[in-house]
Amino acid sequence: MSEKNQQSADLMARQYFLHLGAHRTGSSSFQLCLHENRAALANAGYGVAFPARDGIRAGQLALRLPQPRHDAEAETRMAETARQHLTQDIAPAPDQKVLLSEENILGSMSHFQQALFYPASAKRLRALRQAMEGPAAAVLLVVRDYGPFFRSCIRKRMEETIVTDFEGAVSAYLAMDRGWLEVLREVRDILEPAKLIVARHEDRPKRVDLLRELAPDLAQVALMQPSTSLNISATDRALSALQARYATGEKLSRKAWRATLAEWRDDTTPLGLTEFTPRELRAFSMRYERDLSDIAKEPGLTLI
Repeated sequence: MSEKNQQSADLMARQYFLHLGAHRTGSSSFQLCLHENRAALANAGYGVAFPARDGIRAGQLALRLPQPRHDAEAETRMAETARQHLTQDIAPAPDQKVLLSEENILGSMSHFQQALFYPASAKRLRALRQAMEGPAAAVLLVVRDYGPFFRSCIRKRMEETIVTDFEGAVSAYLAMDRGWLEVLREVRDILEPAKLIVARHEDRPKRVDLLRELAPDLAQVALMQPSTSLNISATDRALSALQARYATGEKLSRKAWRATLAEWRDDTTPLGLTEFTPRELRAFSMRYERDLSDIAKEPGLTLI
């Protein structure tokens, strides 16, 4: 292809601005920000894509990406299915700009209790890269101190299934095979974004500010901060009630699950269900601070 034709093709290429989560770092609020600002974003030339989850029923994104068990053939097949979804359902126009948010692109939280930190992330990122038919325009990942992060993850898991071995989970978290730095290197090397932004959850960045970091040409666009909060964490009383029901083998409907959360929402009595020791918290924080120091020096990463 000649240089002129290549430039023309580049101008027609879809541009993906990706928010990759992670879990338990305000991803639902970011998606609500996209939803509530969709008219302003459309006027600025952006489409939005996020899953129908956590009360935002308008979401249309449904990416199915490889799991650790999938081989290369399955990876290729899933990449093609994802490509069709992106190009037919999400961004049919060949020159579309898309703000895409999905916390599960890196993988599931379920592997953390095996001391595996997003073990399928490379497969999933490769499939996404093939589906996008090129590098990402920009990528945003919000990271979080490992102690609060793992605690929030296991509490979310306790909302959905029986969890009987918290001590074993803690041991796995402390022995985790890798962390944020290694995942970010994969994101950089596989998706090849023009900009890879890393934000700290502890800084409590506003969703509109993160959106403008991801897509700088929105700096002068009037955007609204989300009006409500989504994915509110369950109290200890609610978790205890859910775990008691799961222990009997009961399978809760979504309606019954929501009712249990609502019943105990105002009872914030701490029951010590998911508490790390001070020593464990120090170990997590030390690893996190080392990672942040390395992230700040890593080529191709922008820590804000």
